[in-house]
Amino acid sequence: MSTLDPHKSKIVRSRPLGDESRWIGLRAIEWIDPSGRHRVWESADRKTRKGEVDAVAVLALIRRPSKPVHVLLVSQFRPPVGRCAIELPAGLVDAGEEGDEGARRAAIRELREETGYTASAEVQVSTEMVSDPGLTGANMKLCTVEISLADDAPEPVAEPDEGEYIERHLVPLATLSESLAAFSRAGYAVDARLAHFAHGLALANRMTIIQ
Repeated sequence: MSTLDPHKSKIVRSRPLGDESRWIGLRAIEWIDPSGRHRVWESADRKTRKGEVDAVAVLALIRRPSKPVHVLLVSQFRPPVGRCAIELPAGLVDAGEEGDEGARRAAIRELREETGYTASAEVQVSTEMVSDPGLTGANMKLCTVEISLADDAPEPVAEPDEGEYIERHLVPLATLSESLAAFSRAGYAVDARLAHFAHGLALANRMTIIQ
């Protein structure tokens, strides 16, 4: 894990992006609504998709005998929001990583690079998910893995790519929603997909208590 502080990142300027874009493409989608009216929708999409999905996210649950289950989160500076964001470990899918098996390989690789943790147990892969359908056709799969460690097992060492400055966070799964609220109060942006998962988990716990 890098010793440089990602919170020291800052925005210098922002400008419209034209045809010189490397990673993101802008497009106009012409379509016809149910009334027969012709419409145009603007979309921003990745240029890097090499298979059926753009990326994978990893829900890694860390188990130690004397501790409650923790969920592994990361944070890094995200220029579009101008601050560090709390997210699940995630990354792009490489060429040749097709289907669920390819998603598993991508998830194991990205988890090791971003956090140092190794997924040796079975990795469960979701169906395709769209990320922000009103803005983009970007899609992904969620990969879930449980990692069991001894109480005295040392924290692993991450292997980030050049230019990645990633913080690692372990928070109790049972109080994930409260932890995300604390991160937000501390000035972090919170990834919506992670927040939705946390709120769903909290709601499920409340409904179980009510019943």
